[in-house]
Amino acid sequence: MSKPHTRKALLKAAAAALVVAALPSKAQSPASTAVSASVPGSAPASGSSASGAPCVLLFGQGRNFDAGQPAANRRWDEANSAFNLAVREPLAAAGLPVINVVLPVSATDVPRNLQGLLAEVQRRGCTRVLETAMFADSAQGLLIARLRVYPVFGMLGPQAAGSQPRIGGVAYTQQKEYALDARVMDRVNPSLLGRVMAEEALGALQPR
Repeated sequence: MSKPHTRKALLKAAAAALVVAALPSKAQSPASTAVSASVPGSAPASGSSASGAPCVLLFGQGRNFDAGQPAANRRWDEANSAFNLAVREPLAAAGLPVINVVLPVSATDVPRNLQGLLAEVQRRGCTRVLETAMFADSAQGLLIARLRVYPVFGMLGPQAAGSQPRIGGVAYTQQKEYALDARVMDRVNPSLLGRVMAEEALGALQPR
């Protein structure tokens, strides 16, 4: 079996090569940011590991909804789901309890999405949100893969009756950008990128 640092180096080299298509060949302009709703069967039974560590809510959604292009919307949903689930793998292997949550690109009601996210965070007892997103920014001519970590406040310690958790500011960001052209769109692999980026983000998610 290869050593962890060797495996990580191999993953990074493979990601730099970008292989396998899973995205529409014609990119759309990004939609507004949205947040939360769940993937059936992907979440563990509870929000804590055997050691009692609180969970990480792994939220994913794209930005490229176009009501006139259902096939393209479906491909963006598939890409974001693959990216999100791949990010889970290194986190779970490192012993972090992870709850996967993925929205379709058509879920553009931001206040409703945020309300759903907060409800899920509170139900599961998660203390961090890790947002995953793969989308096209046609204005900048970029394909973007991004991870963002947000702390959740109000989940640990005594809680006042009726109090609600709140999501804090971005604590960690990792973003990879590629030229938005047909060659890249035909070769990008959301699953590979997800695993590589999650490996790099582990340090920001490990309990301190």
